[in-house]
Amino acid sequence: MPIVSTPMLNHDDLRRWRACTRRFWLHRRGEHAAAVPCATGKVHAVATDASAEAAVIHGPGIDAALRASFPGAQVIAAPNTPAEWNAAMQHTLDCLGSDRVAPEGWAILGACLTSEDRAQVRIDVLSCGERGLRLFKVRYATVGDEADVDAVALWTHVAARCGLRVQHVGLLLVDTDFIYPGHGCYAGLFREVDLAPVLGSRPVAAWLTAMRDCARGPQPPASPGLHCTQSGGCEFIHDCQACTQTASALPPAPLASLEVVGRALAAELREEGHVDLHSVALPRFSNTRHRRAVRAIQQGRPVLDPEVAALMQALPYPRHSLRLDTIGFAVPVWAGTRPYQVLPFQWTCDVQSAAGDCARHAFLADGVGDPRRVFALTLLQALGSTGPVFAYNAGFERNRLRELAQHFDDLAPALEAVLPRIVDLFQLARAHYYHPVMAGSWSFKSISRAVAPELLLDSLDEIQAPSAQAAFACSLQPGLDTLTRQQLRTALLTHGQRQTEVLRRMLAVFDGAPHFLD
Repeated sequence: MPIVSTPMLNHDDLRRWRACTRRFWLHRRGEHAAAVPCATGKVHAVATDASAEAAVIHGPGIDAALRASFPGAQVIAAPNTPAEWNAAMQHTLDCLGSDRVAPEGWAILGACLTSEDRAQVRIDVLSCGERGLRLFKVRYATVGDEADVDAVALWTHVAARCGLRVQHVGLLLVDTDFIYPGHGCYAGLFREVDLAPVLGSRPVAAWLTAMRDCARGPQPPASPGLHCTQSGGCEFIHDCQACTQTASALPPAPLASLEVVGRALAAELREEGHVDLHSVALPRFSNTRHRRAVRAIQQGRPVLDPEVAALMQALPYPRHSLRLDTIGFAVPVWAGTRPYQVLPFQWTCDVQSAAGDCARHAFLADGVGDPRRVFALTLLQALGSTGPVFAYNAGFERNRLRELAQHFDDLAPALEAVLPRIVDLFQLARAHYYHPVMAGSWSFKSISRAVAPELLLDSLDEIQAPSAQAAFACSLQPGLDTLTRQQLRTALLTHGQRQTEVLRRMLAVFDGAPHFLD
């Protein structure tokens, strides 16, 4: 089956065409941007398959997990050139045409097929059933989506056109009841979901005809919508006139937007003739928080209620500023843990004395074994037995400490003793503070913009990591060179230090430091 000059249609083409015919047309004309893999310590969020898969922290064990389910599998490497595709298809046909009895756990991972109607697919899993082949798409997620059903429908169509008898089609999804026993034993991680009942609604043959007609025709009009930005976004969005016009038709969200006080009240104020909050008299607002925000906006400077200083003065030293980072791997890394279980891997704590000295403490898991016990022990040592523990949206920190206490009976008394010491700076900010740059939001990023704008450039940006979780997961990849792993760890430690620095800036604001109220 030779490869001709015109590229075959594949499931990426189908995904683009189903979302936006213009996106499909432009991609087929060779105007698409290539994705960059995580190779040199830089963690890129863009994926060739722009599905929700790109947002999942898979973990370094994904290859071992699939092979554990199919220990007798033949693995066909992903082809990139026509010659490699020819070789991969021949390899697939050789595996399927073998006369020997398939051993238990036999499968083809990455089977490559091309049908006579010029569709080309690489199937995640083809395994043996009692009366034919079993075809699966693998998702490191707990649920699938419509794009998964489309892909499986295309794969099934091509397999049938190639003369294969497909008995069963479905998804392999992560089973959250699975507990990893360690030593790479991932058998049982996946659960099967049968897609046969829904494939009849996918007219694949008609789709392929329409796609070929679209590719040969003139550029289709754009169809802007949620698909333009979801699941990694469209690679052509910045050149799309329709999307640009849609975006430009929306008014900008200035710092004095009526929506700062909520959509319902904003609608009332708009009906009264107000364009933004500058023209609204303060007595119009019955809510204290709204009045504070509007006063800050109209004055062009932050507003801090005087009583918060007295609240702060009642809190003793030493004062601890605490941030935690957690991760939930789709494929568990540490024995005794489950898929997506929220596991702490880093903490950062600044301890301020009454004299103004600040000691910085931190912990970052090395990836060797479950870090939770060392995490808890080192954290308890840094927190000591006295002094408030400041956190932002502190329910997160409290829940993590409770989980650690439930897991380690001997540490439970000390961990539970920390809970009443935790002070939620989010609650203090929401009740007593507003800065115009917050634009109605009390998120950690918004409060950082208010009290420490120079710290907004995160160290994770410097390594192009979308999150601390992605950077930590990348640092655990087997075969990663020592320098790259150290760069990732250094960036994570700096990330934690910048976050606790924001908390200390907030404390300075609430203490009434004049410098921060200008």
